[in-house]
Amino acid sequence: MGEKRRRLAAGRNPDDAALEQAARSRALFAQGAFGPALEHLAVALERSPHLDPLWAQFADFIRFYNLRDPLPPRLRTLLERALEHPAVDPGDLVRPISSAALSRAGNPLDEPLLLRLMRDTVIRDPALEDAIVAARRDPATSLETLVAIAHQCFNTEYVFDDDGFAPPAPANARSCALYAAYKPLPFPDGAPASLVKQQIEEPAEEARLRATIPSLGEPASAVSAKVRAQYEENPYPRWVRVPAQPAVSEGPRRILIAGCGTGQHAIATARHRPNARVLAIDLSLASLAYAKRKSLELGVTNIEYRQADLLSLHSSPERFEQIEASGVLHHLEDPYEGWRVLAGLLAPGARMRIGLYSERGRRHVVRARELIAKEGFAPTPAGIRACRAAIRARAADELFARFLKSEDFYSMSGCRDLLFHVQEHRFALPQIADMLRRLGLEFAGFEFADAGISAARYRERFPGDASMMKLENWDQLEAEYPDTFARMYQFWVRR
Repeated sequence: MGEKRRRLAAGRNPDDAALEQAARSRALFAQGAFGPALEHLAVALERSPHLDPLWAQFADFIRFYNLRDPLPPRLRTLLERALEHPAVDPGDLVRPISSAALSRAGNPLDEPLLLRLMRDTVIRDPALEDAIVAARRDPATSLETLVAIAHQCFNTEYVFDDDGFAPPAPANARSCALYAAYKPLPFPDGAPASLVKQQIEEPAEEARLRATIPSLGEPASAVSAKVRAQYEENPYPRWVRVPAQPAVSEGPRRILIAGCGTGQHAIATARHRPNARVLAIDLSLASLAYAKRKSLELGVTNIEYRQADLLSLHSSPERFEQIEASGVLHHLEDPYEGWRVLAGLLAPGARMRIGLYSERGRRHVVRARELIAKEGFAPTPAGIRACRAAIRARAADELFARFLKSEDFYSMSGCRDLLFHVQEHRFALPQIADMLRRLGLEFAGFEFADAGISAARYRERFPGDASMMKLENWDQLEAEYPDTFARMYQFWVRR
């Protein structure tokens, strides 16, 4: 028997043991045993570091962790590799790396992991913002740190207080980095290569690509025109990588992404379903050009980008097996009309994924909009900076404090979208149920970032509804837990 086991082991795929470790890690994580879960996953990654799904799992786990300095060498190595791995969204590393940096004795910007992270994503912490602003003007700040700060300030679209400082003209690496921490570089001479790529070459490529994106016509309403103008200010949101998903050959062959923005979701969908043809539309050429640049960079060829108002699709003869409109309908003058147009494009048996703002989940935004109206903050860079300062000064208020944890609060276009949007509707679940009835659509389930927590609460509250498909029950649960849909209602429907 021992010899037989040895022969079987010899013929076994060496990745099987790593995948078993990863499965044990998921089970432990579901039980709340975070430390052992991370230990099992670390062993899996050491055995099979070439498996992209393991790195995606690591990022999905570690994003919930607050870490303390000094980091164990094994964990530091995993974070270093995750920062460079194409399967990892660097946004998932913000919480663990930021918390580790803030726990250091001395300057948090001395943490190398944080400096690397600052190049690729937006840091979401007021104490780190203060450290960045202070270091930006300090002549003792190292060139390496100053370059990371310049990347971060570009990522935030220079939303931090400019403190009245006039940077010197760019002439050498240091002066270029200092200049780039306050405004985009005007020319590449003397600048560090990473800043030239981010602030000159990539925007130039996007400017070139704008002319290659076909338009399906002008905005269908005055509101659509205003929304388009808002999103032409900056590509929103900026991003670097798309988390890995396994490619599948089955499923819908023709997919519409309505309101694709800068393409992160459209690209993820196209990579997940390489045999599908994806049509991605948006009002903003700035966002579409960013999306097309990233598609070319990643070698994604099954997406067609079009500038279009989804309302203009009402006469289209095309039908789609899957339609996704997450975060666009609530910015229309008449969300129901936009949803009706999309529903008319569904092929028989097709499904649709919808995202809508929750009235309860956005109560902090309502409070902020009241403050904006009272103080007269304008939707300009200066007005947005003043609004941010006013919200930070009110951080003792639980609703205002929520903004300090939001990624959108830390970029100019994010704040504009979050707090100053020219058109925003918010909904309650009974309204959504009524629209579904009028459209002849059937609710097919919610998506949650914390699916386990939300499902557990529902089952405990409504043990007789195993399907979890009753919107009236979800409405009761949201009344008891008003942050259940803090991001938005994300759900699937079908005919």
